[in-house]
Amino acid sequence: MRNLPPHKQGRHGSWLERIAAHKSNYWVGFVSDPATAIFFVFWDASINRAKPVWLVVASCAGVASWTLFEYVFHRWIYHRGDNLAHAGHRMHHDEPRMLIGMPWFLTTGFLWLVWYLFAYRLGLPFVLTFMAGLVTGFIGYSSLHHIHHHFNIRNRWYKKLNGHHQIHHKFPHTNFGVTTRFWDRVFGTTYRRAPRSVAPSLMRAVANSWRGWLSSHWQRG
Repeated sequence: MRNLPPHKQGRHGSWLERIAAHKSNYWVGFVSDPATAIFFVFWDASINRAKPVWLVVASCAGVASWTLFEYVFHRWIYHRGDNLAHAGHRMHHDEPRMLIGMPWFLTTGFLWLVWYLFAYRLGLPFVLTFMAGLVTGFIGYSSLHHIHHHFNIRNRWYKKLNGHHQIHHKFPHTNFGVTTRFWDRVFGTTYRRAPRSVAPSLMRAVANSWRGWLSSHWQRG
């Protein structure tokens, strides 16, 4: 387990941040999350006997909803406040190649609480499949984010998406989308280059020209 410098240990307790920064926690999430998503779909299909077509619809709705959830969470949770998610994300910006993730038992525990309340107790159909789609989006986000910082794929579409994210690391208040640039365009947070300033020498030349013109007209008057 790597030791974190004191300035990277927030008030939420170094033990949680140490777990988040442990590479085993990082990789366990890639197992526990897909397993939970599969169980959710299995429950809706076998226990609730949901029709396959509606399972597909609910799952796709969950995946699509993830893209907005990703943007909102990244912009207003990861980059604001004083919480574990913000502390972990700050560490990621300090060391982008660091294998860090939300402690897997917090994510899994929340998902199993959803199962207990909405499926086991209330018996509501399609909630779990929607959540499975949301988790699938999260898995895609985690995988793509890992690729952004550890691999260099020569693909035109991917290079644009990767560049979008790398700019975020230089300008943290822009480009919050990781799996898509769509919501940055909707909310106006896509990075825009500042217009190039006019060269100082040209500005001086224009000013001198105006002064000369005014001076000549003043003398004539």
